[in-house]
Amino acid sequence: MKQIKKPVIFLLGPTAAGKTDWAINWQNKLQFLEIISVDSVMVYKECNIGSAKPSNEVLKRYPHRLINHVSVKNIFSVANFYDAAHQLIKDIHLQDKIPLMVGGSMMYFNLLKNGISSLPSADKNLRQKLRKKIVNEGVESLHDDLIKLDPVAAKQIKPKDSQRIIRAIEIISSTGKSIDLSLNHSVQNRLTEKYNLIEYGIYPKQREKLHQRIEERQESLVGDKLLNEIESIHHAFNISDEHPAMKAINYRQGLQVMKGQIKKSELFERSLYATRQLAKRQCTWMKKWEGLQCFDLNAMDIASDQLKKQLNLLKIV
Repeated sequence: MKQIKKPVIFLLGPTAAGKTDWAINWQNKLQFLEIISVDSVMVYKECNIGSAKPSNEVLKRYPHRLINHVSVKNIFSVANFYDAAHQLIKDIHLQDKIPLMVGGSMMYFNLLKNGISSLPSADKNLRQKLRKKIVNEGVESLHDDLIKLDPVAAKQIKPKDSQRIIRAIEIISSTGKSIDLSLNHSVQNRLTEKYNLIEYGIYPKQREKLHQRIEERQESLVGDKLLNEIESIHHAFNISDEHPAMKAINYRQGLQVMKGQIKKSELFERSLYATRQLAKRQCTWMKKWEGLQCFDLNAMDIASDQLKKQLNLLKIV
């Protein structure tokens, strides 16, 4: 007898599309849902304002797994997320509940769906050596090294993206293969192999409405509170500007203000532009997403009714 795969629900959407509201609405209607956040910045306890994290009151009433999961003094990598998410999915199923994975980190969703490469873990000694070279010679010199090792990979990585350059050199040094060959021969643990994946997306039919939402939200995210949060994080943990959280939208622009690279009066417009560009990239991901059921910004109830029907077919509702 064929074993029935347990469901895992995805809810993707661009920034400011209302994903949290949708998730809460669905959980109120279907109380066997457990929310897992798919967000690369909200995972950090100290990143609250710039990440547009739900309030403590909301999180207390509607727990989101993987929000406030680690301190910013650590780096929570894609591989860390992948392992934690897989474990949470198992744990939630053991409780006879269904994971509802909600967020806008499209790369994370893609890795969950299609699997992650069983690539070598970080090499501390090599990383120290590469970071020392960046300090002495600049990140561009490291990108030049990557061009010699793997010109195809180097073309896909920005010359100043130190984190990705270091990781690429690390993989090539460890495997002796190009990045493409390493990835193609080491994919494992696709969610689609183990679970019944139900994929929903909030996709704005009118981009102007999303832009309006983004602008309204940005007004509450950038300003003195954001700058104070960044200063507090740096004072408490002395983290590098290359930390993934500090390279995220709002934090990156806030740091530029604090370093005198842009004026404080430019912060709102700079972060607004970057957020709109992020939303554009997220929508591009969603356009290409195979099997994604998309709904407009105001179609929350229609989508929840559709979800009920799908779960009913699986004899869950």
